[in-house]
Amino acid sequence: MAGKKGGQAANVFAHPNSRKVKQIQRQTRRGERINKQEKKLHSQELLEAMRFFWFREQCLTLGRLRSAFTPEESQALTTLYLSRNDEEIASLKSLRNPPLGRIKTIEALKTSEFDAFHSSKGIVIPNIADEDNVEILTEIWDGRADTVTVVPRCSLSFNSSFSTKVTAILEDLKEKLKPIDQVREEATSVAPKKMLKFLKQKRTQSVKKIDKFEEVALRSKTRAAAGQQKRLKEARKAVVNSKRAD
Repeated sequence: MAGKKGGQAANVFAHPNSRKVKQIQRQTRRGERINKQEKKLHSQELLEAMRFFWFREQCLTLGRLRSAFTPEESQALTTLYLSRNDEEIASLKSLRNPPLGRIKTIEALKTSEFDAFHSSKGIVIPNIADEDNVEILTEIWDGRADTVTVVPRCSLSFNSSFSTKVTAILEDLKEKLKPIDQVREEATSVAPKKMLKFLKQKRTQSVKKIDKFEEVALRSKTRAAAGQQKRLKEARKAVVNSKRAD
């Protein structure tokens, strides 16, 4: 009897290369992949909400609460939106120890939006070509990311034939638009608590400390090893629970 029990106990732990363990590992990787995709989608939704909020604040600043924009005005406003962070980039680069990560993030965002604007697909903006849509943007939408779907949208692509008119409009709008810092301050008043906590943490981080490549590589390797051990432990635990259930 004792030998039989001992044999059963020995078979509780499955071999790491067994079919059951591999199945659990595939399920774990799939869950991680789905979680990563959900985070990416959430980031895109937040970015789009901030874009819409920028257009909302500029419409309010211009006093265009129920006034439609011409195609040339829409292109000019979008052009100014793409350059909204240029002053911040220049300011960060002028620091003695510039935060390279922050600079690369902002520049990558600008490149991505610029490419979308100059593509046939276009960049998604609020549909400000209709006065009713402008009213929804400025007076009905509360500025929150979770309610941005109420705002009608459209895809706008760069039109070179508007260049002459757009240049004149740009000069006029530059002096009237609200600076990006003020837009961000307005955005924090309607932002979810989770986002406010994240922004607060980012402000408390020092921009002078820049990790060396070796430190970053070692930290990444340590995280990967810890993650692998955790997944293996979870897989073994799942096998044990499955055996016990049987």
